[in-house]
Amino acid sequence: MKRIIILLLITVTSLALFAESAKSEAIGSLDTAKSMIQSGKYLKAQEELNYAQAKISELLAEDLIKYIPDAPAGFTQEDKTSQSLGQAGAIIGSANAIAATGTYSKDDMSFDLTIAVGGLPGKTGGLMGLAAMFGGMTDMKTKTIRVKGYNATLEYDDDDESGTLTIKVGENITVLVTGENLVDADAMKTLAEKVDFDSLLKAF
Repeated sequence: MKRIIILLLITVTSLALFAESAKSEAIGSLDTAKSMIQSGKYLKAQEELNYAQAKISELLAEDLIKYIPDAPAGFTQEDKTSQSLGQAGAIIGSANAIAATGTYSKDDMSFDLTIAVGGLPGKTGGLMGLAAMFGGMTDMKTKTIRVKGYNATLEYDDDDESGTLTIKVGENITVLVTGENLVDADAMKTLAEKVDFDSLLKAF
């Protein structure tokens, strides 16, 4: 028990140091960009602004991971992570989009819950809903449901015992739950209902 507490303290300290470092770098880049603009070096200023924006996205990714829910009763949370696509995401129209993922299990079933904000990942919910309207685009059974008042697209493959639940939260936020070895699709909804959608929408 003592060892676990020590590891938790080390993790919290590391996250705090990361946040302070990212803040410092973002502020430094903004100051440099201001100086470059005053000197007429606009391309260099733009590079500094892009770097600052990437650092801010890293900070947002660390905030986003707080919305990955604890495991519901009967589930076990295996891991949770967050990341920013940074400027590399611009290739797919998703510069500085952020995402956080939690991994869970229940008996032989396994789940991933991902919260995506910004860019194409954040708009996925709307795209999935559009695909569901036309139907027949996948081998899965597809239907539209609501999760805590938010529109969602549920896909489930009886043969493969796999499924996907895509929930649209606002214009730029999507919550995606995927499951394997599922007895039915209800377990995905049970996990999704642990997300505080209202707070997530206010924060992002």
